[in-house]
Amino acid sequence: MFKHSSYKIPALNTTSTADISFMLLIFFLMTTSMDRDQGLKRQLPPIDDDKQEQLMDVSKDNVMKLQLDAQSRLLVDDSLFSISQLRNHIVGFVGQEKRRTIHILQVKTDSSATYDAYFKMQNEIVAAYAQLREQRARKVYGRPFAQCSEEQRETLMKYYPQRVAEAYD
Repeated sequence: MFKHSSYKIPALNTTSTADISFMLLIFFLMTTSMDRDQGLKRQLPPIDDDKQEQLMDVSKDNVMKLQLDAQSRLLVDDSLFSISQLRNHIVGFVGQEKRRTIHILQVKTDSSATYDAYFKMQNEIVAAYAQLREQRARKVYGRPFAQCSEEQRETLMKYYPQRVAEAYD
């Protein structure tokens, strides 16, 4: 009498969807570039347990004090500076023959200062030394620092040593 007819609901064939998704994932992973954090290049002194720490008297004239305050303002020897002025000021300070190897850049940062301001300051310090070494390489060797031999680069780095001291509270 009454027959129940069962209707079958049509479905999509999704067996290849997982394969396609996996292939797209692999494609995007292979074609996307990943930025690597570079960090700051600082050479720490070697550990020597036998040797006591040597104290050195440094004239105040050979010390440049760089300070980032809580509002991320840059003070150079207690004078307000902008980050864009810092590189030229360091080049002028370190480039003087009398303090070329005996200078110290003393960096002090308030813990409330922003990382952005700190890294901009550090980048300008590194760029100032790079500029000095580049100028010296062109003058002495007649070519850019990057095209100098390893021995020449070491000589240039000794001529303008990077002397940065971090001060902590």
